[in-house]
Amino acid sequence: MISGIYTSIDGALVHQLRLETISNNMANLNTNAFRKDIISFNETLSMNYLSETDFTPGLARHTGNDLDVALEGQGFFKVQTPKGVRYTRDGAFSLNAQGVLVTKNGDAVLGENGPITIAGGKLTITNDGQVVVDGTQVDKLMLVAFKQPRLLSKEGSSYYFHQGEKSEIFAAEEISVKQSYLEGSNVNPTAEMIKMIEAYRSFESAQKAIQTIDEMTSKMINDQG
Repeated sequence: MISGIYTSIDGALVHQLRLETISNNMANLNTNAFRKDIISFNETLSMNYLSETDFTPGLARHTGNDLDVALEGQGFFKVQTPKGVRYTRDGAFSLNAQGVLVTKNGDAVLGENGPITIAGGKLTITNDGQVVVDGTQVDKLMLVAFKQPRLLSKEGSSYYFHQGEKSEIFAAEEISVKQSYLEGSNVNPTAEMIKMIEAYRSFESAQKAIQTIDEMTSKMINDQG
């Protein structure tokens, strides 16, 4: 009886974790380039779980803003932050007071020559990432890919930190840059809602099982008494 209630508690915790993960995915439905998380378990009703990020690209939408950039293919922008180099797919860029290309967090977007400074009129970003101002190339976006994307850890604000070796980071090759576009999240709201309903029903079932076992245990104790 006691082992049964422990198993049911584990089950309830598992489904609660699934609900929290799905809720976070849904909350970021409109976050640029957000990647949904997936919880998988090695054994049924076991807290031995694995949390993974699904790096499937989101759909790109046209914005008309020359400083917006979307990536098609596997790769990330390289960004210099106060904590060190970080990576992002969110290309909602702007220019700071010094004319440096920055993310929405104010961190410098890195090119092959370091932070990219834009001074001039017409800005063009080509499909291969060249940054052209008034017809003259000033730099090229530093676009990178990873041998093991699973080693990328979310840090918030659309940033990722690479937990692996530098040797596992290389220049992105099969990737295309789209100026005046932004990548959306890869969250499918319909699929996530179905998963949420399933997880909620499973959570309720686990709760009822706990309640039933508790009532049976109390009855047995009272009868014995």
